[in-house]
Amino acid sequence: MHFGYARVSAKDQHLDTQLDQLTAAGVDRLFQEKISGTTTQRPVLTELLATLRAGDTVTVARLNRLGRNSAHIMQVVADLHARQVRFVALDLGIDTATPAGRLVLGIFAALAEYDRESIRERATAGIALAKAQGKHLGRRAGVDAAKLAKVQACLAAGMSVHQIVAATGVSESSVKRYRRQLAP
Repeated sequence: MHFGYARVSAKDQHLDTQLDQLTAAGVDRLFQEKISGTTTQRPVLTELLATLRAGDTVTVARLNRLGRNSAHIMQVVADLHARQVRFVALDLGIDTATPAGRLVLGIFAALAEYDRESIRERATAGIALAKAQGKHLGRRAGVDAAKLAKVQACLAAGMSVHQIVAATGVSESSVKRYRRQLAP
């Protein structure tokens, strides 16, 4: 069976152009979705993917309508390939039934991998630079010196953990940790 998938990102956008192109391409059944490109929840796409069987074809008018980013698109296309479902993107002339279409998708997959690696390298370099500059990385300390001093004074006064929690607003686990640290 030949399925078409069309998506627009905003409620005020229209699917008409995509639907016309998909109809002209001869799709038997259309799946239409109006949902943001950044969201991971795509109920109509999920329904389409659940419907597919080996030998089916999925056609999109524009490749970028299939996923939220290049990595997600490649993931969906790889899933289609593994399930022996043909994929066609009309805007780029991609057809996984042809050697040229598979070549283009292979190039896209390599570019998506390069993009992921570049992001990872930039993040690692940024963290290393921040550490070299002495910047604090990670979560801030939960208790400041003033609260720690209050906890210490309460412990010295012989108050119970629950009394200290009520008096200082410091969590029970933090009070117990400070008590262990302050013990001789």
